[in-house]
Amino acid sequence: MLVTVLRYRAITGDQASSDEAVSARIEEAIELLEGELGRPLEQAERTERMYPTRDGLLWPQATPLVAAEGYTIDGHALNGTFVWWVNDHVVTMAVDVTYTGGWVERTANPSSAFRLPVHIERDLAFAAQALGQTPTPLAVPAGASSVSLGDASVTFKDGYHPDPADAGVSWSAETLGYRYRRVGGYPPATTGWPQL
Repeated sequence: MLVTVLRYRAITGDQASSDEAVSARIEEAIELLEGELGRPLEQAERTERMYPTRDGLLWPQATPLVAAEGYTIDGHALNGTFVWWVNDHVVTMAVDVTYTGGWVERTANPSSAFRLPVHIERDLAFAAQALGQTPTPLAVPAGASSVSLGDASVTFKDGYHPDPADAGVSWSAETLGYRYRRVGGYPPATTGWPQL
């Protein structure tokens, strides 16, 4: 887990919640943040399909990069050879790459270059705390089209899905700076060889 219960308590001051409840909320906060950033956070070995950019670099989603056998790590990119010639045209194809990337928990790895940045750790702790807050009983959720007190039902407009921010979860601008942005365009819509 990227944030320990002990660190959660030190950051938020919440001493009343059970360890099990805190752990579950931290996991939920991590899932919410991964969805917001479009990238996994925790360090692990992954296999990902990537499309090389013109300069021959691959841009994995899980950073920082720790290892990728057969590739050279170049910042947040992997360097390798991915060019094929077809009818005198250069064609780059998708490459399935197994690599290790992501963050580790700070306190268990205090000297690691891959430890979770403090601002992300704090955001996750405060998000977990917000997820544990009891909503005001008569509060009307944002985006609700109708609310009834008998049997407590809330109806939302068509296509509306409550945002985690409605539950008091928010992320700092520094954390949102880690959003995944595809480099080099999007993969082709069709499978097989690109059209030449």
